[in-house]
Amino acid sequence: MTLAVRVALQKAEKALVRRVEELEARVQAGEVALWPDYLEAVKTLAAIAPTLTPENGGPMLTTGEMAARLGVAPKTLLRHKARGRIHPAVQRGKLLRWSGSERLL
Repeated sequence: MTLAVRVALQKAEKALVRRVEELEARVQAGEVALWPDYLEAVKTLAAIAPTLTPENGGPMLTTGEMAARLGVAPKTLLRHKARGRIHPAVQRGKLLRWSGSERLL
């Protein structure tokens, strides 16, 4: 996926989230005629969301975010990295970023 496509999808995701929130509030307020619009926006958001995950070229994860994804503390994740049981996607000095697809060995 090209950078331009990723940027466009990220913008679309933000717009869809705003639209879903707006429609949700109106549906909950009793505007039942908006249910089809609400459901269509939710379906569209659900369709593009998987393409924006880190492992599919979305934003990289911080150590804290990756630790939460693995269900461990950030310090534990760093210990595993130090022991060679997991490797970050990017490491530049102290900067670590994770693609989201890494697994503990």
